[in-house]
Amino acid sequence: MPIGSLLSESILGIAAIIIAAALAGTYIANLDQMMDIQRTQLMWIRDETSHRCKILLAHADHDSNVVKLWVKNIGVRAVSPSLVEKSELMILSENGAHYLLFGNSSEYWDYTLLNDSDLDGKWDPGETILLTTYLDSPLGRGDHRASFILYNGVECSYQFST
Repeated sequence: MPIGSLLSESILGIAAIIIAAALAGTYIANLDQMMDIQRTQLMWIRDETSHRCKILLAHADHDSNVVKLWVKNIGVRAVSPSLVEKSELMILSENGAHYLLFGNSSEYWDYTLLNDSDLDGKWDPGETILLTTYLDSPLGRGDHRASFILYNGVECSYQFST
């Protein structure tokens, strides 16, 4: 075999190895990015499934601007007070919609932890909170829907009438 032919084949072999190494490096980098995305999605799913709620009862008089909601933590993890306070409350009725945040604004909600069995101040699984809403005006007579949206987007809803 002539030297020129041997040299050409060697150069082609080395070029093939370099191309294969470059492709493998790109593939591994993309695989690493995909794994990071999957980890992020799993963390989000775990967080969403760990925190669940259920509105047990809602009460309001038709001529009152106060609505009370009893909400149970049916998830598997406790919710700290700072995360409860990041939640949102919506009350929809035939007369309009009320969007309420925690705290002191024109319309707002506050809460009381009713059965803090371990006295840690967190909303633990199985424990109930009483949400008290303060509206600008009474709801009026009719059908209403209350939706409590936790900080992570998990929603629990309840229909009631006044």
